[in-house]
Amino acid sequence: MRIALTAAVGLAITASPAAAALRLYSYDPADAETRSAAGPLTFEFKAGLFRTTMISLRATEAQATAYLKPVGEKDLGPVGLTALIGAAPERDLYEVRSDHDGPALIAAFCPGATRAWAAFGTPRPNRSLRVFVLGPPAAGGAAHVCRTLNFTFHGAWQVPPTEKIPPRLAPESPFRRY
Repeated sequence: MRIALTAAVGLAITASPAAAALRLYSYDPADAETRSAAGPLTFEFKAGLFRTTMISLRATEAQATAYLKPVGEKDLGPVGLTALIGAAPERDLYEVRSDHDGPALIAAFCPGATRAWAAFGTPRPNRSLRVFVLGPPAAGGAAHVCRTLNFTFHGAWQVPPTEKIPPRLAPESPFRRY
């Protein structure tokens, strides 16, 4: 019995990296605020056996890509995620990187900010997605919620594990509106 359990755990550990798949889910804005601030977005992420890691978010109707970096709550300063968003299930925290189109998307999502974070739940097919956009603390203050973006699921597609979609091709997804 112990050998079978050890073998099963070993198989799960070795299968995890192989099971991680690069995925793209496209979402439409669910409300006026999200439509105004973000429009339709496509989220690129790696879905593994035990963990989902967001990689980027792309404007579905334009050529703008912001890359994300996983961070811990300590990056928000003295205020924790629970103090900002309550008991919401969106607990995966990412910093919007300041390269590529990151600064433009930070300005759109959190006006006046030069830095921003996003708290996500796990993207799932045919399910809505909520994203809390958090801004940096003002002088002597605490981080704050800039916006709550609400999306409805539009479509999904999987990229072969050995390929990445070049940013210039992402807007030409089959979900693009004309």
